[in-house]
Amino acid sequence: MKVIIMNLTLFKSLCKDGKFKEALSLATNGYEEDRLAPSRFSLDKKTGNPIFYRGNKRVELNAEGEWQISKNTNFS
Repeated sequence: MKVIIMNLTLFKSLCKDGKFKEALSLATNGYEEDRLAPSRFSLDKKTGNPIFYRGNKRVELNAEGEWQISKNTNFS
């Protein structure tokens, strides 16, 4: 079981500075071999929090710290 907590403040700072590859690398650090690790992200306009995608599927970390297809169908 691997649980790695991303520094959200650092992530947002990297995005603000235009360092998107570094921000994605920060989010996937330790999950490089995970088949559902995100390959891209976008930022939620309301909250500013990242939304991660693997291909065209939205992914999120589950309670065990593994990437999975998002079960949240209420995207706003």
